Order: sequence, then structure tokens, then C-alpha cells
Amino acid sequence: MRIALGRVTTNRLLHCPTVIGATRRALDLTLERTRHRNVAGGQPLLMLQAIQHKVADMTTELYAARSMTYAALTALDQGADVRTEAFMCKLFVAESAFRILDQAVQIHGKEALTQGNEIEFLFRKIRMFRILTGTSEIQRNSIARGLAFPA
Repeated sequence: MRIALGRVTTNRLLHCPTVIGATRRALDLTLERTRHRNVAGGQPLLMLQAIQHKVADMTTELYAARSMTYAALTALDQGADVRTEAFMCKLFVAESAFRILDQAVQIHGKEALTQGNEIEFLFRKIRMFRILTGTSEIQRNSIARGLAFPA
């Protein structure tokens, strides 16, 4: 049982870079769209302060998720017990990726919900990750348990 649980911990962490990569792709598509495709008042959407703030928040969350994941994976490579960190990474990466993809859908508009659109595909993929290897609520329960009863 201990081996299986250890493998699940590792899997939680190993899913995170995949999600971060998918989220990065959504951010790249969003930046491309706001720089070139959508024009409001004769200027690219990225010139609007509201869009700049959305993109800044999306980029900041992605950076935090990536940094958190790299730190936990480094600790795992060094042999540390990272059970609680794995739960925290899974929770933070899943929730922040979903927020980023939700903003990407907002910025892309109705096209982003059209089946076959890459943003739509990424949105569904990220939504699934919030359930894979435990829901966000399960992650929170496990974080709290790890804090209350450290190994």
C-alpha cells in the first residue's frame, strides 16, 4: 500500500508539468490573438488595459504554478518526502490552470467554445485535470491532514 501511495504522490507531481505546458499553450494562443487578430478601436486588443490586466494575471499564475512544481519535483529528486507538497502542487496547478483557461475563453469569445478549437480542447483537458488523481476538495483535505499529522 505504501508503494502504491508513493506512486500516486509522484503521479500527482508528474501530471503538473503536462498541465503547465497545456496552460502555456493557451496563454500563447491568447497573446497571439490579442496582438494580431482582434482589433478594437483600430488597435489590437492587447492595447486595452483590461486585457493587459487579464494577461498579466494569467502569466503570473502560470509562473507561480511552474515555480511551485519545479520546487516540489526538485525536492522529490533529492529524496524528500513531498506528499503534502504534491497535494499543494496538484491543487494550485489545477485551480490556476482552470482560471487561466477560463480567461482565455473569455478573451477568445464564442470561438473558444466551438468544438475543434484548440482553446476549447485545452479547456476540457484542464477541467478534467481538476478531477484526475483527486478533486480539489480531496487535495485540500490531504493538505490539512498532512499539516495536522506530519509524517
